[in-house]
Amino acid sequence: GQKDKGVDGMNYTVETVADSLSNYLKLFLPGFSFYQDPNQQGTKIPCMFLQQRYSNIKLETGGYYLRTIGLDLTCLEEYNLPDLQRRYQKTAEILDLHMETFPYTDGIQTEPVQIRTYDREWDIDLNELHYRFEIRERVRIPKETIKMQTIEKYNEEVVE
Repeated sequence: GQKDKGVDGMNYTVETVADSLSNYLKLFLPGFSFYQDPNQQGTKIPCMFLQQRYSNIKLETGGYYLRTIGLDLTCLEEYNLPDLQRRYQKTAEILDLHMETFPYTDGIQTEPVQIRTYDREWDIDLNELHYRFEIRERVRIPKETIKMQTIEKYNEEVVE
């Protein structure tokens, strides 16, 4: 994924967000396995995986950008459980209680920062729970700059 430097100096990628979320949510959902995508071999259920739904970047003042990433935390339980709906509702309530913010680290910086989530919503679609939310971070996109080689001589004339 694209690496952006946040105001706090951290890099933001979907992979590092997924790692930080799984480390945080294991505290509240201890029986769950966490994966970065749904197509991994040997998936242990119940599990959760994170998928990016959309991303946009808008220019702000001072050379910063507001990066908005829409994410879908998908929860899977065994298909044939008689209390499947109730399990998904309980999991969604746990997520509602603990997903306003979460500690984030990019794996390079040692001190985590709190990331706020926005527009949180959930629904149960056939046999899975979808917990959707956004993160919005001010970032600076590193650019290669061309250094000025020479300054052209400038003669200002005043015309009356």
